[in-house]
Amino acid sequence: MKKFLSVFLAAVLLAGACLVPAHAVSDVPDITAEGAVVMDFTTGEVLFEKGADTQLYPASLTKILTALVVLENLSMGKTLKADEEVASTGGSRLKMKNGEQISAKDALYAMMIGSCNDLAVLLAKAVSGSVSEFCKLMNDKAKELGCTGTNFVNPNGLHADDHYTTAHDMAIITRAAMQSPVFRDIVRSEAYKLTRGKGAEKPETVETITTTNWLLNDTTHTMYVGSSRRTPKYEGCIGIKTGHTPQARGCLAAAATRDGSTMLTIVLHSDGDSNGSYERFVDSIKLLDWAFANYRTVSVLKMGMEMGTLKVKKGKTNKVSAVLASDVYATLSSDQDDSMITYDVELDKTIKAPFNQGTVCGKVTVKHDGEFAGEYEIVTAAAVKEGGFFSNFGISDEVVKKIGKILLFVIIAAFLIFAGYIGALKIKSERIKKRKAARAKARREAEERERERDKGLF
Repeated sequence: MKKFLSVFLAAVLLAGACLVPAHAVSDVPDITAEGAVVMDFTTGEVLFEKGADTQLYPASLTKILTALVVLENLSMGKTLKADEEVASTGGSRLKMKNGEQISAKDALYAMMIGSCNDLAVLLAKAVSGSVSEFCKLMNDKAKELGCTGTNFVNPNGLHADDHYTTAHDMAIITRAAMQSPVFRDIVRSEAYKLTRGKGAEKPETVETITTTNWLLNDTTHTMYVGSSRRTPKYEGCIGIKTGHTPQARGCLAAAATRDGSTMLTIVLHSDGDSNGSYERFVDSIKLLDWAFANYRTVSVLKMGMEMGTLKVKKGKTNKVSAVLASDVYATLSSDQDDSMITYDVELDKTIKAPFNQGTVCGKVTVKHDGEFAGEYEIVTAAAVKEGGFFSNFGISDEVVKKIGKILLFVIIAAFLIFAGYIGALKIKSERIKKRKAARAKARREAEERERERDKGLF
């Protein structure tokens, strides 16, 4: 069964505009990024896009997909050993030496928090044996998630002409990765202590890796966001990942939560200084501020809510409850009322046993102002096994058992009544016999006395 169910993925296109908002109540921000997306993380609805389907270099945002594939295929308790390929990896790195060891967990945390390219290669080879084979897993995963403009040829984002993605694809990948509690813990971490070097030339040491994502904790640098000068630290930020190469310029996947809403932003190819440090943060702050000012996430229905009852054919029981498989949320602009969201329930009339708990048996269709907004699955609340002979006639095993108990009670009661009746007849018969015997005895005694009296007369 699908871990994560239906999502909203809609955008309203404005003809002739390069910036594309959906239901905006204020002007969209001016950003330098060539590719950008703002998404309601909870619903998946795209709220803003600029060059969202343009294929661009993602730099270290690549590591988001690397982490997702690693988490699905590698035990975090495994010890990894660097080889020459890992040791010779360039760019931002942990500087692992050939033969040096590190745990998979430490490697994953350091790769994401410190953007270590050598650890991305180490993890890739631990999963697939080679970088090329790992990249096949990455691209297969991207396609599985619905990405259409992505092709990765390495796990770390170092520049290659045929290594690219789109802002929209990157938003899909990031949202999928954020379903993992481990991934969420990593990308919101400001720092991480790791142990390295055991069994290698370098003795075992402990060192701290600090985040490259200034939105999480940076109160030192200052930058202009519009006309205001401020520090990068962003209220409610929960991650996620920075990226930069000369070809990709500044890239950032960011997310923040406020007042029950979580907004996800992707910016690719932001302009900036030689390090690409500032504008990716400025662009992301502008987009997050705009999203929180103009949109909110509302709860429509709760997971597990009963949506009706189905008749069960050939089951041990002849009915089962149907419940909502997941929470249902919707995205509204700040000037819209909750009443804009409606939903319809479609439920199967019957279901044939046997089936497991969580079997899909219907759907909820959500509408936003009368327009389709998404579908969510309704599932069975319990498993039902195949029933006995009488289930073929719509009589469940439970009913058969109840009828059996009633019949047994009736038979026992009838037997007891009959036995009581027979006992009563026997007692009555004995009493009659005793009375007859007593009368016979009384007659004999009377006759005897009569004979004795007659003898006395003579």
